[in-house]
Amino acid sequence: MNEYELNQKVAERICQDLRWADRRFRMGDCVALLDGNVVAIADTPNDVLSALRSVAPDPARGMVVEVAPPVVDVIR
Repeated sequence: MNEYELNQKVAERICQDLRWADRRFRMGDCVALLDGNVVAIADTPNDVLSALRSVAPDPARGMVVEVAPPVVDVIR
């Protein structure tokens, strides 16, 4: 599993369960993920992205997700 897939799996679980590895999250939290680990939580995407970039300066690494209910895709 590559880094993106690992981060995506963790992001989906956080949004579904509002928890991950002894941490609890609120709807609207912005979470930075790196290698499947939570590296920062903030109120705004800019704040959490800054925290992520301080740990991993490479823009190809990591993921920022806003905790929100899953969106159902409907295709007709």
